[in-house]
Amino acid sequence: MCMSSAAADAAAIPQQAPQASLQFLAYLQGLETSFAVNANAILFSVETFAVQVGKDAVVFLIILGVLLYFTRLSRRLGREFMEGGAVIAVFIWFGLPYLVAAYC
Repeated sequence: MCMSSAAADAAAIPQQAPQASLQFLAYLQGLETSFAVNANAILFSVETFAVQVGKDAVVFLIILGVLLYFTRLSRRLGREFMEGGAVIAVFIWFGLPYLVAAYC
């Protein structure tokens, strides 16, 4: 039995439609994957930047605190700078790795 051209076209449409939708889904999955990779890279660089700024702040606070304390310009402020630098250092080296592991 021979099919008419309209019947052949009607039979061909369902076969082409899933392929088009599969291509669209594959495109969306590619976008999602690239977004996830880029977002992960950005979050990693922001985390690295924050840790580096924290380490620099610790060094700056402790050096400034030692200078203020031992030159007797402001012993109280120097002691507070050294205490603040020590607290930040403890948080960066011990607290931050646990937070990153818990949320990432």
